[in-house]
Amino acid sequence: MHEDPPRDSSERHVRIFFGSLLGLFIAAVIGFHAEPSWMAWALLCVICAAVCAWLAVQYGDGFWHRMLHLMRWW
Repeated sequence: MHEDPPRDSSERHVRIFFGSLLGLFIAAVIGFHAEPSWMAWALLCVICAAVCAWLAVQYGDGFWHRMLHLMRWW
């Protein structure tokens, strides 16, 4: 992946929003399979959302192409 910095603040906000949504989806998939406690599940949601949002802003389209490639099992 190569860095693809956002061009303006609105693009950055869109990347943060949809990266966070992807992170919450990943946390839900992990949470439903692992069945952690509510506190652990909430922490998992926050961490996954933050990491995916940061990666979406940092790497842009390269991040989304990689995620689509990794999620082909779905």
